[in-house]
Formats: sequence, structure tokens, C-alpha cells
Amino acid sequence: MRLKLILCISILLVSGTVFGADIATKQLVLRGVDKITGRVSTMTATVHRPLTFGTLTIVAERCLAKPQEEMPENAAFLKVYENTKEDPKKQVFNGWMFSSNPALSAMEHPIYDIWVLSCVNKDGTEDIVSPSKISPEDDLNLVADDDNPALAEE
Repeated sequence: MRLKLILCISILLVSGTVFGADIATKQLVLRGVDKITGRVSTMTATVHRPLTFGTLTIVAERCLAKPQEEMPENAAFLKVYENTKEDPKKQVFNGWMFSSNPALSAMEHPIYDIWVLSCVNKDGTEDIVSPSKISPEDDLNLVADDDNPALAEE
């Protein structure tokens, strides 16, 4: 009886769910809304490079995607600053945003809404998360919507 119990516990421990490593990407796709004009913009940003949307400056520190075998999820660590005359670098958001549940960690701003759509690599390759693989020198060029005058590159 004791042997059966030990065997059952061993099987349960060994047969636990195995999760793949997150995939670090160099770019992410964001969607932004100007609540005053109602204009919706889709932007592609590069990790560690500032992107300007209206009066906001968005800097993505990390972008992680789950492997295809797992439930779809993209997570990005963003720092968002508002550029005003009184305070040119006022931080309005600092944290993780998730594509599957934008309301979980939303940026609260009276004029703009921003959320993460996906984490992508321009060349289509996938990099397994490793601190040695993530560096600012690996960044790609910033891409923004051409049809939206509120977007600009720094």
C-alpha cells in the first residue's frame, strides 16, 4: 500500500505541465487611441527606442511572447512619459501590459489609451529569453504609421 502511494505521488510530480521558455522579441505592435479625436493608430516600436504618440513618449524595455504550442500571450514592459511644458518627462505609466487582457494593467490617461497587440521580430526568427541575448545594440529601426500626424520619431 505504501509503495502504491509513493508511486502515485511520483507519477503526479513527474507528469506535471511543462511550459516552454518565453520568446524575447525586438519589436512590438502597439495600438493607441486619441480620445479627443477618436483616431486609432497601430504602431510598431523597437525595444529600448523611444516612440512618440501625441504628447506621449513610449519606451519598451522588454517584449515577451509565448511559444506557439502554448496559449497565446504577449507581454511588454513599458515606460510611458508625458511631454508637457510644466514637466517635460512626467512618467504616466511604468509596468507590464498584456495583450490577452489589456485592462489588467492599463495606462490611465485622460487623452490617450495604449495597449499591446503583439511581440514580433522583423526577420521572423524567435529568440529564447536569455539575458545575454537582450541588448540595446540589437535594436531595429523604429516604424510608425505614416498616415497619423500625431506620430513622430525621435
